Amino acid sequence: MPAIDAPPRPALLDRSPDPELQWHGAGGGTPRLAAAAGIAALLSVPWVLPPYPVIVFSSALVLAIACLGLNLLLGHTGLVSFGHATYYGAGAYAGALVFSFYDLTSLEEYLLAGLLAATTLAACIGFLCVRATRMHFTILTLAFAQMIYSLFISGAILRAGGGKGEGLFLFGGGGLYIPRFKVAGADVPLEHFHTALYYVILACFLACCGFMWLLLRSPFGVALRAIRDNDLRAECVGVRVRRYRWAAFVISGVITGLAGGLAGQLDRQVTPEQLYWLFSAKLVLATVVGGHRYLMGPVIGAFALTALHEFALRFTQYHSVVLGGLLIGVVLTFPGGLAGCAILCLNRLRAALSLSPGSPPPRASPRS
Repeated sequence: MPAIDAPPRPALLDRSPDPELQWHGAGGGTPRLAAAAGIAALLSVPWVLPPYPVIVFSSALVLAIACLGLNLLLGHTGLVSFGHATYYGAGAYAGALVFSFYDLTSLEEYLLAGLLAATTLAACIGFLCVRATRMHFTILTLAFAQMIYSLFISGAILRAGGGKGEGLFLFGGGGLYIPRFKVAGADVPLEHFHTALYYVILACFLACCGFMWLLLRSPFGVALRAIRDNDLRAECVGVRVRRYRWAAFVISGVITGLAGGLAGQLDRQVTPEQLYWLFSAKLVLATVVGGHRYLMGPVIGAFALTALHEFALRFTQYHSVVLGGLLIGVVLTFPGGLAGCAILCLNRLRAALSLSPGSPPPRASPRS
């Protein structure tokens, strides 16, 4: 085989329509109309629902952002990570630590501190993890996550701050309290704070969705898809597989860190449980339930998992049993995820309408 001196053109990679970028058989306007309707519905939530459902929707949006970040590795690069709780917790803890030891009153500064911490951790840990693949990669992410978790659960991070840090650890057991920060430099009244925070979370969610949509349609996203499908073939055509995996790892960690920072302000506290590997498993579960091969699958999975959790809370004594049973039923009923089921139903509906008497012949869907 001749040596490849120049980077490959995107045409060398598989640019066939991919399920995570489009709806099979759907017309060009259908996804746009669905997206516009969804955005309009989300914008109207604080005006039509009481305060508690607004908080539930905020939690679902935060979880959706974290799942979008994770799915850049799981669904689009083919790497299963059980360590993304590290970046979620870093996004929440970094700003909380700055507030505890220094003067911090701005929500923007709080989120920025979390993004910097998540970026640093993802860059360092990812540089080592992407040297392994498949199961070894998953084990490495889990090992690093448990190491970071142990530093917080033992109080080593807080004790590094001296006597004040020691007092914070003895008082909160590793957890930290977060006040209501200023939004855009203004103090928001208590009765309007959750509404303002909801719109901040919604803006971050829409920005992440738009960023992911553009990223997956770019040559970078095509290369990730090629690596996911066949990393050996991608490497043969000139894709630097390890470098692309590392870049995807860092971007994934940053998005998940943003979700952690938003969750910290929403809950007004951070705890070591946010760094535990079971939270990583929750992200993987929500992503798989929604459909990890689809762009909006993680979002659907996050909302579905939040709804199932709220429903299971009605059965306090058997909460975990009910939630587990519901999840088993969803996974067995929809093996392709909820997004895959929705697309399948839409295609069958379109096929039935196209076969009805007097209907025009179906058009072929445009190829990307």
